[in-house]
Amino acid sequence: MNLAELVKKKSMVVSVTLLLLFCWANSTAAQDTDKWEFDLTLYGWFADIGGTVNHPGGVVPGGPFDIDVSDIIDNLSMIFMGGFEARKNRWSIIADAIYLDVGNDKDTTVATGSGVPVNASVDLDISSWILTGGIGYEVVQADHGTLAVVGGVRYATVDVDVTLDLLRQQAERSESEGLVDGIVGVRGFITLNEQWYLPYYADIGTGDSDLTWQALAGIGYRFSWGDIKLVYRYLRYEMDDDKLLKDLDASGPALGVVFRF
Repeated sequence: MNLAELVKKKSMVVSVTLLLLFCWANSTAAQDTDKWEFDLTLYGWFADIGGTVNHPGGVVPGGPFDIDVSDIIDNLSMIFMGGFEARKNRWSIIADAIYLDVGNDKDTTVATGSGVPVNASVDLDISSWILTGGIGYEVVQADHGTLAVVGGVRYATVDVDVTLDLLRQQAERSESEGLVDGIVGVRGFITLNEQWYLPYYADIGTGDSDLTWQALAGIGYRFSWGDIKLVYRYLRYEMDDDKLLKDLDASGPALGVVFRF
């Protein structure tokens, strides 16, 4: 991604976010008579973890080494997710939190800088908090469903530790990152009947990362006290090539319970 493209994307994200903030501040000032409604959602996310770790080399000629995260981390790791939403008229404030802590050691094959695959033993640990906050405005409110535009910020703390045993020599590297990205997106649901509906969400953004995006879709059932949702969620980060963690993605089904109050 060149500099001009990056500046253009950042400017778009910031502009949309500021516009939503301005409109929300002016709109809510004139609508104090309406009630706020709140949702609290707790999820268990059974996710496949993938990505690429860029080891600097130095163990044998031909470094650096690309390590495929999915070759090390076992599939379907349990990840905690939680969400909060406050609604008033067409406006909403949303927050989402993901905690990821996975690791494993395994014998695998790494790709060297010379293009020659080499057998190695890799010990990899990745932990991260990913926090998303934003403001939404419903442009569609109908019996068949809703559609809202969203602008906000995603913040991630990523800690990576990797130990590489290669040809009886060992190299270690650790890195901690704090990433702040502006995001824009859409969210809502499609109504099937009084109880069943299809929730959806998608966003994309940039900032400290080259690119981050996520999407989810699934099915939900309404009770008098709240909802139960089963969704499929995908989240991806792409970072600079010189970072220890070049890219990271998580995908899989999530089962959640929504409490309304």
